[in-house]
Amino acid sequence: MSSAADTVKTFLAMWETPGGIEKALRTYFAPSSTWENVGMSTTTGPDEAMAIMDGFSAALGMKTMWVENLHVAAVGDTVLTERIDHVRDGEGKTLMSIRVMGAFDVKDGKIMAWRDYFDTAGFASGS
Repeated sequence: MSSAADTVKTFLAMWETPGGIEKALRTYFAPSSTWENVGMSTTTGPDEAMAIMDGFSAALGMKTMWVENLHVAAVGDTVLTERIDHVRDGEGKTLMSIRVMGAFDVKDGKIMAWRDYFDTAGFASGS
């Protein structure tokens, strides 16, 4: 069985290919999994999470995202990430890069809770 850190790293790496974000959410989320963009939105289950991702895609022209993991730390089933999420268009051009701190709670290979913390002002400005 994979470690909680391996689960999170694989989940994030899947975002690099077209359709990979949806595949990652449907593979690693349970119906009760929550995703919170602190200060912005909270979802439950893969369908709600995909609705938020679809909104990001439409607003930003996002097709894929390359996640640059700066640091990944795990204690038991809790994984913390410091990363830069590079939002990319269909040609692979980076549209914007967002510095993020994330916390993931993993159980039996599923991400049960995911919280991302970032400066929403920078996100809104596209920097």
